[in-house]
Amino acid sequence: LKQVAEIMQLQIDGILLAPSFIEEAIQLTAICSERKIPYVFINSDVPGQNSVCYIGPHLFCSGYQAGQLMDFAVKSGKILVVNVSKELDQYHHLLRKEEGFRAYFEKNNRKLEILKIDITKTDASSIALALNEVLTKENGIEGVFVTNSRVSSVAHYFEQKGIDKVLIGYDFLKENIKYLELGLIQFLICQKPEEQGYRGVMTLHRYADLNERNIEDQFMPIDIVTKENYRFYHN
Repeated sequence: LKQVAEIMQLQIDGILLAPSFIEEAIQLTAICSERKIPYVFINSDVPGQNSVCYIGPHLFCSGYQAGQLMDFAVKSGKILVVNVSKELDQYHHLLRKEEGFRAYFEKNNRKLEILKIDITKTDASSIALALNEVLTKENGIEGVFVTNSRVSSVAHYFEQKGIDKVLIGYDFLKENIKYLELGLIQFLICQKPEEQGYRGVMTLHRYADLNERNIEDQFMPIDIVTKENYRFYHN
């Protein structure tokens, strides 16, 4: 909210916004609409807003894809969905991925039990404590789906405990690649964040400078990165 107040003191022609905090984002976009400042959403969308367009992953389909990968890798046992975020109620994009993940199993009539934990303290000891609790309580968890880039935190816990389970998460980050190489993460779903930013700036240019209108949403590819192909992948 402090940053929104500071932004509104500037003379700006457009805003590129990754709306993690929904209520605050809506307050910003309301001011933008009032002042006729165009804005583009990247990485996560806020439905019902008057943005120029959305550029990023189709969140539901991204989770659905993760479900298919998990189905390939795990044939029996339980699946654990892990949301790691300080502001879970705000991070709607994690929940939309989870919806897609569950929808895959429902549509394909797969009977694997899906469990879920929300971890709101993101330090290593808090994550370890939460994972310890669920893995001690629930026998038969064979696969873990982490709904964001913090999959490396779960992989670190697996490394410390010598745990071998199918682990799927997001984003082509240095720490995630480390655990992909070690075989602790099997799949990373990547959505070209650098290209999202580039496309966002170009879209604002098209709208503000070239007077283009009716610009459509641009969904990024759902890329699957593994230990075998990550060397050839570019964000």
